[in-house]
Amino acid sequence: MASHLLQLCNYNVWANDRICSYIKEAGDSIADQEMTSSFPTVRKTLYHLWDAQEIWYKRLQGESPNTWPSHYFKGSLEESIDAIHQSSIDFVRFVEKLSENGHLSSVEFKSIDGTSFFNTIEEIVMHVMNHSTYHRGQLITMLRSAGFTAVGSTDMIRYYRELVKVK
Repeated sequence: MASHLLQLCNYNVWANDRICSYIKEAGDSIADQEMTSSFPTVRKTLYHLWDAQEIWYKRLQGESPNTWPSHYFKGSLEESIDAIHQSSIDFVRFVEKLSENGHLSSVEFKSIDGTSFFNTIEEIVMHVMNHSTYHRGQLITMLRSAGFTAVGSTDMIRYYRELVKVK
């Protein structure tokens, strides 16, 4: 299972880098255009994806943050994209270091509101990768709705096809 988790994490890096490149190309005006979605702008949706990755990664490290990382962020869109890339890489590095059955280990953490929970590493990593996929889909729809049509697929099958081209 650890190899499956690693595949998902590597896909997450690829897909996040891809969606971020579209957002960067679209620019600040499209990133900040108000629209109807789970979050009111592309930027806020992107920050939510980043927040979730950061919070869950810290939980895997034994921390229980009580605020969203982007809450105090005042940097540029490009700086947030760099942070998302690093956050995505952090998951790859974490999973690479797991022992053979490490993914089955339980993690205790507190949610933002202080409620205690237990989940396995596998459950947490699967959740984060799925969560990112969900919001990347929203980001593509939002970009297209804002008039930025130079958006390609972040589907996993596309990732696998590109891996074959590289080999």
